[in-house]
Amino acid sequence: MATKSAPFLRLWVAIGTSALVGLGGAQHWIARDDPLYDYLAHLAPTPTTLSRHLLSREELQRLLPTNEQPLAELARWKLGVSPNVPSSSVVLVQLRQFGYPEGSDWRTATGDYRVVGAWSLTPQALLEVVWSDARRRTDPRFGTVPYATLTLRTGEWRWQAGYGTLRWAGGYSGGLLVNDEMPAVPYLRVQFPLRLPLLGTWQFEQFLSQFEQDGQATWWGARRFERDFGTRWTVALAEAFKALELPTGAVSQLVPYYLYQKWYTDASRGSGWFNYLAEVGILYKLNVQDRVYLFWLIDDMRAPTAFGGVSATPRKVATLIGARLHPAPNTRLIVELVRSDGTRTGGVYDASGHAPRYAYYYKGLPMGHPIGANRIGLYAHAEHQTGRWLYTIDYTTLRRFHSYRPGARGYQLEAALGYQMNERSLVTLHYRSSYLRDAGAPDTRAGWFLQLTAQF
Repeated sequence: MATKSAPFLRLWVAIGTSALVGLGGAQHWIARDDPLYDYLAHLAPTPTTLSRHLLSREELQRLLPTNEQPLAELARWKLGVSPNVPSSSVVLVQLRQFGYPEGSDWRTATGDYRVVGAWSLTPQALLEVVWSDARRRTDPRFGTVPYATLTLRTGEWRWQAGYGTLRWAGGYSGGLLVNDEMPAVPYLRVQFPLRLPLLGTWQFEQFLSQFEQDGQATWWGARRFERDFGTRWTVALAEAFKALELPTGAVSQLVPYYLYQKWYTDASRGSGWFNYLAEVGILYKLNVQDRVYLFWLIDDMRAPTAFGGVSATPRKVATLIGARLHPAPNTRLIVELVRSDGTRTGGVYDASGHAPRYAYYYKGLPMGHPIGANRIGLYAHAEHQTGRWLYTIDYTTLRRFHSYRPGARGYQLEAALGYQMNERSLVTLHYRSSYLRDAGAPDTRAGWFLQLTAQF
């Protein structure tokens, strides 16, 4: 086994000697708690930016002003555009107040806060911390520090050590492999381009996290490769694992995770200690703004005998296909179809008969796409900004992939009308309607609420 693995070891050790030339920009959605949204809202306050709508990296970069304000330079440094962090300290505050009519089904809290602090430590080091109860307002599983990260650039390498959530590629509705709709975890992360003979330059990213689950240490890691082919096509390859233990930990971060699992899964250890997932993504650029994309995830790759597998674990897959379009000025339309299958013993992300901690979940929430297992979902998002007005519609419909497995089915709808009163405040009227059922009577909810957003 050692002889066969040598080429793979040499390849992955070569990662440590590669140089960075920049970050890829195919379909990189900015995680919802990233301070970049706060910087953008202060630099270019519009109904869209004040609403903190999810943006991709290239969309956010396009909206940033081109002036030399320290905050703009800070944001561009984070995006890999500016060479240095400006010497400055920043504190930004956002407050939201909510009003509900009598008997509203959506009453949760009267308000929430978000405070962002950023401090440049050196021209190549930035510390950012976010305090917010916005997510905790609706889900107690989330904390009040969703983001605390130190970012360091050394030449062409980018390093991060922090506490927060990550989001990789995928669609507006979520990433299949790494998604931000889960509570924050501590992590170490590195990004750089990897130059391979005959294969060209690929953008590379990898992170490793350890967190407590059911009172025990649990490991989570992922790596991805991405490359543009011409001006239209982008291909992304990624793999991830969740492990109940991590023997010879340094080796696990140098070799492909699939081989690491195969080498260390033996009779004495048994199965169900290392949950492996892999993803392939293809994106086609229709023009400067519009994209169509396909992401395909496979869970439990121990099954195929072509790769030396002998396990009877059934293969499980998830697929996301979508389009991000701009049919008119200041208008964005996103349509996505997401499908995740399952078996009688478990679906995508599930434990499949192993210990619950083995499942690709944290605090009961999927670490991948929020649709979870055994679902077919259609997601649509439309927004249009005209002057001070913003119109938004979000619609999701869900049904089961296999009827013999439980799972909510139905629809969720939200329509919003926002008006920017001045440079720093926005008032938005929301209407939400939901009809979901699993077993028994359906859960039907509908109601209005008013939201006032102010930033300082």
